[in-house]
Amino acid sequence: MEHIRLNIEGRLKPTVESLFAEVFVLKELKPNEIVLFCSFSGYNIPVGHRFSEISHKGVTYKCNMVLKAVSQQFFKPFDEIPYGWKTICKFEFSDGEIPDDVKKLPALDGWAYVNENLVFQ
Repeated sequence: MEHIRLNIEGRLKPTVESLFAEVFVLKELKPNEIVLFCSFSGYNIPVGHRFSEISHKGVTYKCNMVLKAVSQQFFKPFDEIPYGWKTICKFEFSDGEIPDDVKKLPALDGWAYVNENLVFQ
């Protein structure tokens, strides 16, 4: 199976969380879930897809992460990350803890001014 790569640009800034509260059911966000800004996808990636590695600045971390929900700038839920789209996605780390490197990503309110990329495979 081909590795699916997805570039992550940062976490959702607290000041914009309320805009996505309904689509991601943020009031029920678990401690092992996080909402992230994703760059252009080179694949159609369905909700439920499992990622097994995180690469950040050339360092790869093993993980067990599931794509739980997908939206975009107009707060509409999607069944998948569409090919060629920038999206905002909720992920669940099945092993329990969100890795510290993911927690330390910049908090963004959009796709501008991105300094770091995190690649999920």
